[in-house]
Amino acid sequence: MDNHRPSPEPVAQRERRIDARFSVKTPCLYGLLRERRQETPLISGKAHSLNISSEGILLLLDQKALDGQLLTLHNPALQPQRETSLFEVRWTTELPVGSQQSCYLVGCHLAFGRFPFFLLQRRHLDRDISSLSL
Repeated sequence: MDNHRPSPEPVAQRERRIDARFSVKTPCLYGLLRERRQETPLISGKAHSLNISSEGILLLLDQKALDGQLLTLHNPALQPQRETSLFEVRWTTELPVGSQQSCYLVGCHLAFGRFPFFLLQRRHLDRDISSLSL
């Protein structure tokens, strides 16, 4: 009799894939904040959303974000008024795309405010990609 059970996967890995994710490709503006009370972004730039879930988003950024750093998102074309939605950076991976400009995949979790529903407009939703593995 074999009492050996496979060890459960780490909590962080388990929690990453609970919600359905949808492929969403749209440009947006971002601001990286050093701390929650800061109103002026430390770094701002252009991003592209790659996929979303009910509480998180995967972005392609032109700047490196640090784990725990706060990030704001805005899309002026689809969201005329700026709303306060803060995302916490959970992880960052540099993509090897050449020596001129680095690109970073950044996984974020909604930390405060409403999810930016400008990303959910039908024309930007491609398909549910929850079953795909990275």
